[in-house]
Amino acid sequence: MSEEKKISEPETDPASDSPTLADVLAKYDIRLPDDQIEMLDRYCRALWEWNGKLNLTRHDNYEKFVTRDLVDSIRLASHLQEGEHVLDVGTGGGVPGVVLAILRPDLQVELCDATEKKAKAVGAILDQIGLDLNIWHAKAEDLLKAHRFHTLAIRAVSKLERLLAIFAPVWFAFDRILMIKGPAWVEERGEARHFGRLTNLALRKIDEYTNPGVEHQSVILQVCQKKRLAEIEKRAADLAAGLPIRESAEFVAVETAPAPHRSAPPRRPKGSRPYGASAKGRFFPRDTKRGGRGKSGPNGKPKGPRPPRRPSH
Repeated sequence: MSEEKKISEPETDPASDSPTLADVLAKYDIRLPDDQIEMLDRYCRALWEWNGKLNLTRHDNYEKFVTRDLVDSIRLASHLQEGEHVLDVGTGGGVPGVVLAILRPDLQVELCDATEKKAKAVGAILDQIGLDLNIWHAKAEDLLKAHRFHTLAIRAVSKLERLLAIFAPVWFAFDRILMIKGPAWVEERGEARHFGRLTNLALRKIDEYTNPGVEHQSVILQVCQKKRLAEIEKRAADLAAGLPIRESAEFVAVETAPAPHRSAPPRRPKGSRPYGASAKGRFFPRDTKRGGRGKSGPNGKPKGPRPPRRPSH
């Protein structure tokens, strides 16, 4: 049986005997509009159907979903301005990206995951619940070579030092990183400093809270370039004033242009379609990792841009 066939037959709902989502929300005094509760419930059920096949999440009942996934996403959403373009890095089963899109339809949310099975499953989940988001099968650092975002949202992906090393070459492609961390974030910060990952970067703890029911301490860390700290702090003031996101001129400044000896990475060609989902699909195959130009070099690695041809004499 093919891999695609295997993940196209979800199992029965494992939460059929659980309390309802509305019950658990009431237990923790979390108030949401009815339409959002309904959509979150549909998302949970679709996610858990797929979970038996692909191990997308350990939070397989409403209690765990609310106290971990939903609370984290609500806190993260409170730090995003209206209209922000957000990339959920390593989305796994869709948290926090899918939840953010449900809670904040004003945001422009996209998801990416380097694991093909997970990207396909999340694409199918989005089709099932009727949510129109892009899901990319790609490493975020490759996607950023051709696409731009305001904020990278990261949860349960890797240690701080490793993340900063990965994104060091592509800071031109986004404004800031918001990451959700547990109590070990202090040790991770020390490790990042030891390896020099925070040079020229500003790290701030912008939120701290306790996940209800599990007494788990969480923080939201913001990382941006030091030279753009004033701009990012102005964004926080705008958020408090209820102002939408405003494009920064520096976001497309000359410093983001490619060096003269190489061409810019191509964008996904107009009219090309993803596969693995519906006609509106959102799953983009691995060979679009550089923006859609699906050519591969040796060992299946995408070809880089060719150097310019030398002038003839």
